[in-house]
Amino acid sequence: MLLLVVASGLRAQNVSIYDDPSRTLYSSELYGGFTAHGDGWGLFMYHAKYNTARKRTLLGAEVVGMKHPKEVKSYNPYYEDARGYFYGKANSFLILRPMFGGKNMLTEKIRSNGVEVSVVWGIGPSIGLLKPVYLQIGKPGIPYETIVVERYDPAVHSVNNIYGRASWFTGVNEMGIRPGAFGRFAFNFEHSTTGDGYKAIEVGATIDAFLEEVPIMAEIDGVENKQFFLEFYVSLQFGKKKIR
Repeated sequence: MLLLVVASGLRAQNVSIYDDPSRTLYSSELYGGFTAHGDGWGLFMYHAKYNTARKRTLLGAEVVGMKHPKEVKSYNPYYEDARGYFYGKANSFLILRPMFGGKNMLTEKIRSNGVEVSVVWGIGPSIGLLKPVYLQIGKPGIPYETIVVERYDPAVHSVNNIYGRASWFTGVNEMGIRPGAFGRFAFNFEHSTTGDGYKAIEVGATIDAFLEEVPIMAEIDGVENKQFFLEFYVSLQFGKKKIR
């Protein structure tokens, strides 16, 4: 009976520590970092508010670059100093993702050098930013007499007159918006060795869905564009925890 009473007391204490907001050691987390996925890269910043020791509410945003699987870097074979370009690429594509979500702890960090494992979910709008690609075009033919910057047009430009890529910032004023939505599911492994530090690795998947196909590539030679982007990712996260 004594053992049962002690066990019940310990269990009650454990529940109160994890599920009672007043017993939670931390109040919030602020962290950022970078992510790599199957078709690009990204940067992010998130704020997590502790509801209980196990449950946190996430708010934040990230920006990711998205490539088409058919993108292959090409070079002008006649000019060694020419900049590489992606033949057939009509637009550069960035996605801005404001996110609301949650982080629920699965296993606690028992030791200072241990790992806390959490499951992460998130939803929000996908704001697609589509910027036209500009290239350096040689005229009239090889050897070129002059090089001009023109927006890529598959009906006019070919490997015979493309000298190289122009600056990425050329055409920023022509950027268009493609609305959509996204969802995320991931596992977070937090391994900071200090009480107020935050270091973590996160692995998971996201899906972005847009109202129509996103024209990253010119649809030539059988190339097709996508409306849905399913990506697996890994991210490195760094930040701080705020103690109550």
